[in-house]
Amino acid sequence: MSEEQLFLDDVIERLDRVDGLSSSRRRDLKSDVRAIARLVGGTLETTPANINWLHVRLRRVHPAQQGITKKRFQNIKSGALKALELTGASRERNDWLRAPSPEWAKLLDMVADKHDRWKLTQLAQFCSALDVAPADVSDEHVRELRTALIEESFQNKPEAVVANTVKTWNRLKEQVPGWPQTHLAPPPRKKEPWTLSFEAFPASFRDDVDRWTDRLENPDLLDGSGPDKPLRPSTIKHRRFQIREVASALVHSGTPIKTITSLAVLVDLENLKSALRWMMGRFNDKPTEAIKGVAVGLQAIARHHVQVQEADLAEIRRIVGRLSRKIDGLREKNRQRLLQLDDPANLAKLLHLPETLVTKAEKILVTRPRKAALMMQAALAIEILLNAPMRVGNLATLNLVEHMRRVRTGRQAQTLIHIPPEEVKNTKALDYELGAEATALLDLYVETARPHLLGEPSDFLFPAMNGGPKASSGLSRLIKETILEHTGLTINAHLFRSIAGKIHSLEQPGDVTTLAYVLNDSLRTAMKSYAQFERRSALVHYQASVAKARGKDVA
Repeated sequence: MSEEQLFLDDVIERLDRVDGLSSSRRRDLKSDVRAIARLVGGTLETTPANINWLHVRLRRVHPAQQGITKKRFQNIKSGALKALELTGASRERNDWLRAPSPEWAKLLDMVADKHDRWKLTQLAQFCSALDVAPADVSDEHVRELRTALIEESFQNKPEAVVANTVKTWNRLKEQVPGWPQTHLAPPPRKKEPWTLSFEAFPASFRDDVDRWTDRLENPDLLDGSGPDKPLRPSTIKHRRFQIREVASALVHSGTPIKTITSLAVLVDLENLKSALRWMMGRFNDKPTEAIKGVAVGLQAIARHHVQVQEADLAEIRRIVGRLSRKIDGLREKNRQRLLQLDDPANLAKLLHLPETLVTKAEKILVTRPRKAALMMQAALAIEILLNAPMRVGNLATLNLVEHMRRVRTGRQAQTLIHIPPEEVKNTKALDYELGAEATALLDLYVETARPHLLGEPSDFLFPAMNGGPKASSGLSRLIKETILEHTGLTINAHLFRSIAGKIHSLEQPGDVTTLAYVLNDSLRTAMKSYAQFERRSALVHYQASVAKARGKDVA
């Protein structure tokens, strides 16, 4: 049997013929091989016994998703790979990974730094297989190498590997005497940005954008058509990006960039439609929540800044309405991530994660206090998001004095959270109540974990070292990375608002009013955003009725 035809069932068979193994060692190695097949989603008969093939696929396996510990996963992997080595399994890749030709070997010998030499080795091997000399390397060969690495799939990040190869080649071209003088272009990024910078547009357009955003940032209290209060910096930044999107889409749809001289050009009805059509063309001619948001922003510009004719404004309103009716309020990426929780085991892992994290943190609190404190911080943040699904910006700035108040209901302590309207994105006050379990976790965190995270005195629940609030990006990252590490699930802080809808619809289908209150959304928005959960719950209940009716028929 050739090496290429070896599968894991062959490894099991060959282990019986390996000398020097005790019966227990032989049994354990076979068990590890069987476990590896399950972990990569195959069978013994269909899983190639190729060491490199398995190495790559095992990088994509998360032990938490398999219900095993990291240590157990490492032991299984180590044992299985040892079994493959003992039974003569191959490490061979494709033919292009042959030894460098004499010309390439000579070039690599000119490289003093071993890391630089390693970064160029795969290019040398690839070009050697094609009989391409170092002096004849071109951008086309770089692109072909990138394709080969992707298709070979033995690299976790083939694009990064090739980018480092090109960067190293171009640097050595300037540093090493006698190096081929061909300049290699960096490979294209995985996703090229399509928006143009503001600097690419006429100065008059940029000035008009500044006037509009300054009005949003510094409203005139005597101007009834302006905003009631200044928009937040993050909102201003988003509004400017939306304008840049529309202007760029208009250019891509065929409008000369030099003619885009003011915001009035963007809200011209024909230009507005052209830009929105081009943007929807990126999504199979379908609107998205983001595109609807762009249209809403254009409507505000048309009404308050450009002050278009009423007939045109009415048509823009109709466009916004039509876009709203064609989207379901949930972005595709969020939809895919929510599918993880269709598995009851995954949902249980998330719901019980705070308790799991506390148990793990308490075991290392003495030996690794800061790591334990961060685990407890993540546990509390997740517990709050499950019980009070607020936006991460509000979560990060929770203040123990200004936002939180302890009350007692009988013998149980509870925590009231009140965030005033001026601190909330939609200017609606947030009011939540944390029950006894969440309050107990809050107390444990404040007493045992929070002191290890303080650099300066602070009243913030999640303090930064300087005494201010932890950056929302930092808290988001902690939440996402902790969930991934301990459950294998990809869930960010913002997704908890959608998770709230999913959980509640499973337990209380049809109760959209509660969701609207909990999420601080209008009833219409809640109904639109979480209709998919209601459909699934309704189907489950309907099928239960079918099963019940069948039971009656049988009786």
